[in-house]
Amino acid sequence: MTIRLTGTEDFGEFCQDVQLFNDYEGKAQLSTWFGQSSHRWTVLHHNLGLSISDNEYSQQVICQEKHDDSPLLTSKFFLSGGTRTVTPNVAGVSDDYEEVAGYNYLFSLPDVRELEYHAANQHAQNIKIYWHPNLLDSFQGSFEELPALLEQLRENPIKQPFHQPLGATTPAMQLVLKQILQCPFREKLRQMYLEAKVLELLTLQIAQWQENYQVLRRSLHFRPNEIERLHHAKAILNQTLPNPPSLLNLAKQIGLNDFKLKQGFREVFGTTVLGYVQSLRLEQAQQLLRDTNLTVAEIASQVGYESITHFRYLFKRQFAITPREYRQQKGL
Repeated sequence: MTIRLTGTEDFGEFCQDVQLFNDYEGKAQLSTWFGQSSHRWTVLHHNLGLSISDNEYSQQVICQEKHDDSPLLTSKFFLSGGTRTVTPNVAGVSDDYEEVAGYNYLFSLPDVRELEYHAANQHAQNIKIYWHPNLLDSFQGSFEELPALLEQLRENPIKQPFHQPLGATTPAMQLVLKQILQCPFREKLRQMYLEAKVLELLTLQIAQWQENYQVLRRSLHFRPNEIERLHHAKAILNQTLPNPPSLLNLAKQIGLNDFKLKQGFREVFGTTVLGYVQSLRLEQAQQLLRDTNLTVAEIASQVGYESITHFRYLFKRQFAITPREYRQQKGL
């Protein structure tokens, strides 16, 4: 069964609880027979806004949304779950795209109508920051080379729709996101703390975009839409461990041939597809060693290795320590 929500009227009908904590912070809770959704917002200085959204539905939910005409930018970080979004006939924006856990995005969609598809039985959590391009001008000094689109928006904040995937959320970003969720303060100290963390997160995201832009400029053989497809391939690999698709299958899914996939992955991400999968598996194994009581053999199997000997060899080569030694070192 599919549930369709259209505009604020439907949300208002199902919204059971709205709390205003003070003049700048509140929370809305939607709880129905088809699931739950909560949205907490905080208004900060420098025309910054912060929102934390949690959704978990028992049925597929399609939300029809209409963005206002504001030129504000939205930085979005998916912590879990994901959504599929359809935005037909919008210049500069893909007709159909996905946002997935572990990745971050920057977009501006003034006057755009879209459909968001939320899968059933999936906990989806994201953090969004709303900001104006003139935020960059409130700081003294000059910037290193900015991505062309961000530089254009800074100089002339026109209402130009775009949706830019920026890649995997880095460990530094993950730490700040966790600190935002676990803010230990209240009232003014909370507002000060969150503002500092939001600015830190934006700094990390702009730096990531800056690095991606420089890579793009060096990648003369690849067009921007091909770079985006390579990021999509990376997202697919993240979601399909321990059984990732073959190179040919992966290339087909993203719409590139296998040669461009292999060449592009090495050039853009600095590693091969196989090397990335292997690194991802070993990082997951490291987490399982730290956070579970599974045996080394069980962990090797769970992350996709049939041979425990091969798994031990690869783990030691990457981390300079065996899985057993790693667990003992952590006191587990």
